[in-house]
Amino acid sequence: MEKLISYIIVGLANGCIYSLVAIGFVIIFKSSGIINFSHGAIVLLSAYIYYLFSFQFGLPLGVAILFTLAFGALLGFSIERVLLDRLIGQSVLMIITLTLAITELFRGVMHLGWGNDILSAPPLFPKGNIHLLKIVTLDYSRVAFLILTFLLIVVFAILYNKTTIGLAMKATSDDTVAAESVGIKIRKVFAATWVISCLTAAIGGILVTNVMGIHFQVAEIGFKAMVVALVGGMESLPGMIVIGPLMGIIEFLASGYLDEHVGGGMRDLAPFIILLFVLMVKPYGIFGWKRIERV
Repeated sequence: MEKLISYIIVGLANGCIYSLVAIGFVIIFKSSGIINFSHGAIVLLSAYIYYLFSFQFGLPLGVAILFTLAFGALLGFSIERVLLDRLIGQSVLMIITLTLAITELFRGVMHLGWGNDILSAPPLFPKGNIHLLKIVTLDYSRVAFLILTFLLIVVFAILYNKTTIGLAMKATSDDTVAAESVGIKIRKVFAATWVISCLTAAIGGILVTNVMGIHFQVAEIGFKAMVVALVGGMESLPGMIVIGPLMGIIEFLASGYLDEHVGGGMRDLAPFIILLFVLMVKPYGIFGWKRIERV
């Protein structure tokens, strides 16, 4: 029982970051119909930028965080305005290919700038542990990570559903032409979408340095977040909130109980097995919109 509870709590904390990063996928998809395959690379690049400001430049922690967030916002705006804005009206395949090219570009920049070593940024939270029910022991960073991620998810959900820009994103995702006809500036909505998406990636990059360190495998978090988005439904923010923590729990349960029988690797494999089963039953995701077309 102690082992089971430990897997659930730790998996819940890790799964929250999948939700946070997956929101970046959903926000872009809901407003433009694009799946951003460079999102994982942006998370990792943000982690390296945080390391640059906090460790290499020696800036105070709060200043380093603010600069990293500003970098994420500027990066999102630049990608949309310099690259994607010129492809409006082109095929979705061309735009997706561009996001793959951006991924490789960022990987090259990170390799040239920081190499392949595993790096550690200054800790965000004090060292120490908290004991839950005298069964599970969690360090302060994981507890804070769980709380902060949940709060950020709530903030982004409110932003999308209650603010002017969020409602404009909804209108744009439903019908671009109709949204533009009522005065919504589509180009500004797309730019805001990429800024918000890269901000979520920057926040995820900052937080993940305290849990996983900084190395190239961190970029794989983007693929797991994409699995969360596909399983939850690419149009559903509530789906991200539910499926992310659930996926983290399943990962740790699969690793803890199945690795010894299959030789390892179930933590990375389990999310994709779940994705295959879900897509066979509900190709639009568990919480996604079921599309009905008239012919």
